[in-house]
Amino acid sequence: MKNKVGLKIVFLILLISGMLNIQAQELKNSDFFKNAVLIKASKIEPHPEWAIMQRHLMKTMEEAAPQYVKKFTQKDGTPYGKGPYDDVYEMFFNWPEMYAMGGSEYLFETALKSYNAITLNNSAYVKDSIDYNHQLYKEFPRKDDWFHISEGITLFYNLGLGDPKLSENVKRAKRFAGFYMNEDPEAQNFNTEHKTIKSIFTGSEGPATTSSGIYNLRYGHTSLSPVLENLEPEWHENPERLKEIQLLYDQVITRTDVPVNLLATGLITNAYLYTGEEKYKTWVLEYVDAWMKRIAENGGLLPDNIGQTGKIGEYRNGQWWGGLYGWYGRYGVLMEFSALSVASECAYMLSGDPKYLDLLRSQITSIMKRAKYTKEGQMLVPYRYKKEGWYSYRPMMIQDLAHLWHASMDPEDWKKIEVLMKGNKFHPLWDEGIWGQNTLGELDTVVWKKAKPFDWNFEESMGDRTFGTTEHARLMYYAGKNPDWPLEVLKADYQEVIKRMNFMQNDPRNIYSIQKDDLYPNNPVITKGLVQTTMGTPQTVYNGGLLRATVRYFDGDLQRPGLPKDVSALVDGIQANQTSLQLVNLNPVQTRKLIIQSGAFGEHSFTEVAEGQNKIAVNGSYFMVELPPASSIHLAIGMKRFVNKPSYSFPWDKKYSN
Repeated sequence: MKNKVGLKIVFLILLISGMLNIQAQELKNSDFFKNAVLIKASKIEPHPEWAIMQRHLMKTMEEAAPQYVKKFTQKDGTPYGKGPYDDVYEMFFNWPEMYAMGGSEYLFETALKSYNAITLNNSAYVKDSIDYNHQLYKEFPRKDDWFHISEGITLFYNLGLGDPKLSENVKRAKRFAGFYMNEDPEAQNFNTEHKTIKSIFTGSEGPATTSSGIYNLRYGHTSLSPVLENLEPEWHENPERLKEIQLLYDQVITRTDVPVNLLATGLITNAYLYTGEEKYKTWVLEYVDAWMKRIAENGGLLPDNIGQTGKIGEYRNGQWWGGLYGWYGRYGVLMEFSALSVASECAYMLSGDPKYLDLLRSQITSIMKRAKYTKEGQMLVPYRYKKEGWYSYRPMMIQDLAHLWHASMDPEDWKKIEVLMKGNKFHPLWDEGIWGQNTLGELDTVVWKKAKPFDWNFEESMGDRTFGTTEHARLMYYAGKNPDWPLEVLKADYQEVIKRMNFMQNDPRNIYSIQKDDLYPNNPVITKGLVQTTMGTPQTVYNGGLLRATVRYFDGDLQRPGLPKDVSALVDGIQANQTSLQLVNLNPVQTRKLIIQSGAFGEHSFTEVAEGQNKIAVNGSYFMVELPPASSIHLAIGMKRFVNKPSYSFPWDKKYSN
């Protein structure tokens, strides 16, 4: 996105000089627009409710965003108060994604402004400082674990959707990736021989050789087993004992590679999407290959701690579990599977080789094989592992299965979803302590009670930071069992946006109290339902996931990303080689023209497009649709998946492949 003031000046000059129409004509006569397949809609019928609700939701969020900015940010775009860099970035993480779906330019401009301001304000670098104002160096986390790095970096990834030519962000993407490709002398984070990331804490200063073990040990994120099986309850209050444990922690835990580090594949893939340079692809594939080899060496189970020579359990006497955010960790499967989802999808997209989906599939299969069932038939799977074996049996989350099936379109992966459908009998009631930030102990039980019957069609909005709980209803829709889902998911998100707007409007606090209590309202921009309906894809993995899409849209007249104004879209059917798509122009007097792209980054290829019995060959990554006033169209689109080189580039900037 170029500076808008500059753009306005340029356009004014062009208008005055009479050159604007000439420029527009030149654009229309470009190779892309001359050669693109064009489909023209002709059907005029009452607009469906989902189409009206979709645009209403988008308009409401566009109105909510300035209210959010006015109340909770400074003039430079920095939010009031203090907090970890990742939490502050998260305040705007999906705003560029909203813009990329057709939202206002204000969303992208504000997100970019805030990203730059947050980055600057967190880069007041003082060596060895841990103050909140000294968390970044070279605009990247100095040393942190990849769960938290990925939470903060998602905003940066999404900026690429809005403007892939922004030179500042292209440079950042290459610099950030370089920290893990040993291109920066200060950041030698990767062991090139053994294909390991050198520490649980890495970043722009390189790998940590020491990291605080107090929090992670007390709160059950890791273990010293088998080197030390049991810690006395108050070990951290004894200075001498604390020193002993810290030394042991650094020997056993700090210098290991762990599964959550696989989230770094998103960072490297992001650089590839900007540049297309093969070195980034090579790094991702080699790193994922190394982890897949370790799984094979460990009997099909993901090991969660790897020494710097690439050996499983190298500092734990060969024990494969116990690493940070691993099988023993209080979140167990949740953290591991998010990383596996991101890494497997990145590797598949870059290579076109479906074998990389086995990185995730193998572990889903593993825990499903270990499922237990209550007498009512409720399916529970193990989330954690310790010396005594698998434990912490809980209902299985749907997010990773949804991502796996969307990537593979494999009937065998759909069968796994059907197993889960049959096994979800009741909505569980979770013990509040399980996820409580201040809870101590082993957290090895779940308070599961017979509650209301589990309804896969039920839709509620929990915002965009969820573990895919809203995928249930979407998958039932594609199974032909939930026809009202498109409208219901959009209504649920609308109600949540209104709730958040009401909070802001009724919040009595001033700037000083906001700074004091460091409490922000939830982000009023919710993209989950829009991504699901318009692009036919699961909710984006919020901690470090890149956008996934069956199709993506661009405004053919304004030549910007997203649906044209007044246009609604619904992917109403997905198969391995075909996508079904509805498009509606709600405007009664204006024609709209849009470009349909195959995948989020052009990674797929369209074979043909059909309206009824009328078919036309495409054989490329794009085609165009013209929607006259109040018209609609229903298209059946043939596809070949993961056959093209993915890129952030907009359609008119790519060499046209038709």
